[in-house]
Amino acid sequence: MHTNLPGLLVTRENNVAVITLNRPEKMNALSPDMMRGLATLLDDLNTDDEVRCVVLTGAGDRAFSVGFDLDGLEMPNSTPGVHDAANFNFHTLLKIWNLRVPVIAAVNGYAVAAGSNLALICDVTIASERAKFGEPEVRHGALSPLMLQPWFNSNPKMIHYLYYTGDTITAQEAKEYGMLAKVVPHEQLLSEAMRMAARIALVPGFCVRMTKDSLRRTYESMGFMNAQWMHKANDTLVLDSKGVPEKDRLFGLMARGDMKQFLEERDGPFKRA
Repeated sequence: MHTNLPGLLVTRENNVAVITLNRPEKMNALSPDMMRGLATLLDDLNTDDEVRCVVLTGAGDRAFSVGFDLDGLEMPNSTPGVHDAANFNFHTLLKIWNLRVPVIAAVNGYAVAAGSNLALICDVTIASERAKFGEPEVRHGALSPLMLQPWFNSNPKMIHYLYYTGDTITAQEAKEYGMLAKVVPHEQLLSEAMRMAARIALVPGFCVRMTKDSLRRTYESMGFMNAQWMHKANDTLVLDSKGVPEKDRLFGLMARGDMKQFLEERDGPFKRA
């Protein structure tokens, strides 16, 4: 199994593998190298019969992950390039969905944008009382990589509001909406995730894998994958759109690395409203 991957730490405890997103100085923002490393690591874990459960968490106390690293982001300059980039991120996130063994997300702080997707695509999601969740991409002319809240949030009207505004919610609110298995004191988060993972690892591995397969096929029979593919097409369309003044300006700030101004123009009006 690869262990020397940019921005990722991998450890093992008996039959549990722990993946830590390890860019705390960047609030565990997902760089292209991290996404490539995560794809490789998940492929490795998928063929490792000794691993019966995976725990995914973030380094530091501030963030699980704030999503894709937008600092100095250079968007592809062709439609095929935009398609390929969106397609790679889409398939990498879905590797958790398709992994043979369960994955527990231990959300230690902000889980926003693609970071929220990473947390929600896991089989079990638990969170620190400090955690927050949101999908702010719509504010700067992009969409969430996956359309997950309709499947893992029991409040349809709030789903609409969160996607339309990009607002964030607390861990307790997320639990009330059915997005989380539990909320725990911050200092107990990883130990609780490991406790749950160890209990899963006690069950015969083949039985757990077949149960996960049945659960996935159940969601997919209700249209889960079709919804994701349709959403990816919309995401690619929006990412490659031209002539949307707000998006063009914000993406220009992003490309220049002027993240302070980017965040002020994107989020400032919502703080003052």
